[in-house]
Amino acid sequence: MKLPVSWVVVLLAVCGCASVAPPTAPRPAAAVPAAASAASAPADRQAASAGALARERQWLQSWFEGTPVRIDQAADGALTVEVPRDFCFDRGRSSVKPPLAVVLDKLAESLRRVPQARLSLLAAPGDDARAASLALDRAAQVHKHLVSRGVPAARLAPPTASSAAAVQLRMAAAPL
Repeated sequence: MKLPVSWVVVLLAVCGCASVAPPTAPRPAAAVPAAASAASAPADRQAASAGALARERQWLQSWFEGTPVRIDQAADGALTVEVPRDFCFDRGRSSVKPPLAVVLDKLAESLRRVPQARLSLLAAPGDDARAASLALDRAAQVHKHLVSRGVPAARLAPPTASSAAAVQLRMAAAPL
């Protein structure tokens, strides 16, 4: 099967990222001092979580700059990651393709470094609007991949189908 040159370039760029050190590594989130009052502890933890997620956004963006992977931060501090379907799955299949695997590996690393975060959305698309079962199978494979990389299943949202033409992930601070 002959791939279009543009697809090969993007694939090589995304896969090649796995062997290059990131420009900067984030610092761990600041711990809440044990002596902090009970009233200020939740606010301190929430601020620390927001700061940790902002650092993770910068770190993830450094890995995927120049690729079609979109990484944004919502007003509530949550990170959203979107990977176009063409880089995630072959048509009619649910196996995770290498470009998506690279993104999921880095997201799993982020989740390990920010223990107060969890994936509040884990959604994958089908090949068309009528392919809900394929979309659920794909989302289940994304879930399985993250668990295989050390992310506890309790920190992952249940797999869902997406109507968007991308795998959608949302990392947010766990509720206090």
